[in-house]
Amino acid sequence: MLIKEEDNRLFLQHGPTNIVIEALGIDKNLAYLNAKNYFETILEELVLDLTLLKKEVVLNRKFNNRISQSMQDAAERFVPSYITPMAAVAGSIADNILKVLIDDTHLEKAYVNNGGDISFYLNENQTMKGSLAAIPNMITEIKYKNSSRGIATSGWRGKSFSRGIADSVTVLANNAAIADAAATMIGNAVDIYDHPNIKKKPANFIYEDSDLNNLPVTIEVGKLTKIEIKEALKNGYQTAIEYVQKDLINTALIQLSDCFCIVQKNSTDLNIINESSLKQISFN
Repeated sequence: MLIKEEDNRLFLQHGPTNIVIEALGIDKNLAYLNAKNYFETILEELVLDLTLLKKEVVLNRKFNNRISQSMQDAAERFVPSYITPMAAVAGSIADNILKVLIDDTHLEKAYVNNGGDISFYLNENQTMKGSLAAIPNMITEIKYKNSSRGIATSGWRGKSFSRGIADSVTVLANNAAIADAAATMIGNAVDIYDHPNIKKKPANFIYEDSDLNNLPVTIEVGKLTKIEIKEALKNGYQTAIEYVQKDLINTALIQLSDCFCIVQKNSTDLNIINESSLKQISFN
């Protein structure tokens, strides 16, 4: 386990989990101490629930561990589609560390970045701004009045398996756990079925202990035509629209090859600050 402070940020690392925390406010040192103490316990507690967390979601299942429970709560929002609580693990860890960070402390602003899945807190008059995914010049600017407090990104090239072919799907939602699960599910939907240039293998063939069992996951995406790229993006777009309509997410930014599309509940969440080399596709 590695715990260190540098450039006013707190870095926490244990196994595959790498956390970057930054807080602003008079209780920053207390907040960092609370986060350090909590981080020392979380992975050992998660291991106790791992068998159930890798199984398909069963509604209303209860866990004693609050990270496990937030994974469960986020994942069951996407039933009846196949999903396990592991789809929300990174976001749930970020959310729960943030809760420890801000509970009983006075902070103006704070974020917990767990490998790109981010949970953040804003006091009144504060703003969270940052670049999104792999799209040049695309930034998000979340203000106190906006409802989004979590950002997550998924894609077939990422650290986790994807059943789809999206290069990246970035989601803004009310918390990072929901954003994490939604990015996974939208990424799965960005696909063209039985395409000769898209290669997949059963997840448990690549990693025996995968929570996806024998479901096919993407291992290679070859050349696609513009029409095929648009078709795949549209599949993800339609899933994202459904999630916005159900109030699961606020924004989705979906990228495949040199094209992208945006689904938004609130047009103030994303800003394009310069012309991008990527082409925006509209399905309206």
